[in-house]
Amino acid sequence: MLRTLGPALDKIGEELAALSELREKPAGTIRITAGEHAAQAVLWPALATLLPQYPDIKVELIVDYGLTDIVAERYDAGVRLGEQVARDMIAVRIGPDFRWAVVGAPSYFAKRTRPKRPQDLTAHDCINAGAN
Repeated sequence: MLRTLGPALDKIGEELAALSELREKPAGTIRITAGEHAAQAVLWPALATLLPQYPDIKVELIVDYGLTDIVAERYDAGVRLGEQVARDMIAVRIGPDFRWAVVGAPSYFAKRTRPKRPQDLTAHDCINAGAN
């Protein structure tokens, strides 16, 4: 009986060893939702460095301007500005602080009220948001 079971037990041992090797090699799909600024300024540069090292990792990066329920939508992570993170979520800083600036010609602001809060920009003709 041992002669019959011996090869099968050897095969099981080999398969367990192969599974153990896979544990040390990251693989799979990661789903991330992020705002455009975070995707361009933080995530893409980091992924460009990381992914060539781990070809078995696939990333689905969805640019979304709303506050997505990452649990309900089955995301692995969401990247937002610090003040947009819900209190019951775990937040980890992944990028530096940054400041927004509104730039406009004096002739433009001579005819319009200067924005005092980000929400005020919805009433203005905005061209773009850029990152340094």
